[in-house]
Amino acid sequence: MDGGIRIGTISSVDTETGMVSVVYQDRDGETTEQLPYATFNDEYKPPQIEAKVLVVHLSNGNGMGIVLGTYWNENNPAGNPGVYHKDFGGGAYLDYDGETLLIAAEQVRIASLSGEEEFQDFEISTILKELDVLKKRLEAVEKKI
Repeated sequence: MDGGIRIGTISSVDTETGMVSVVYQDRDGETTEQLPYATFNDEYKPPQIEAKVLVVHLSNGNGMGIVLGTYWNENNPAGNPGVYHKDFGGGAYLDYDGETLLIAAEQVRIASLSGEEEFQDFEISTILKELDVLKKRLEAVEKKI
C-alpha cells in the first residue's frame, strides 16, 4: 500500500487490541492487515463494521498505517449544530447544549469517587412520583397548621 490518506470501510474490529481492518472498494476489495485505530483524549469507541474511515498509510511502502476514524457523511450525519453529542452505541448517548445535560441509556449508574454515594438503576419517573407524594403530604400538613 502506498503512503497517503485513503478512505475505506471497516471490515473487522479487534476490540481487545484496538486494531481494525479496512477494505478499499476502489482497489477491487483489497483489505488491509490489522491497523491501529487512533484514540483522541484517551477515548476508544470501536468503529462499526462498514463504517467509512480515513486511513493514513506510511510512505515506506510496508502497508502499515493508522486509522484516524470515522467522518461525517450522508450515512453518518453530524446531528444538531451547537450540541455536544457523544454516542456510546447501543442507543446510549450524552448531549449537552450549554445548559442542559442529557444522559440516555437503558440503565444509569452514578457513583462518587470516594464510593460513599451511589445511585443505580434509578428512574426519573419514580423519583418524580415520590416527590409528588411528598408535596401532597406537605400541603396536607400546611392545611392543618
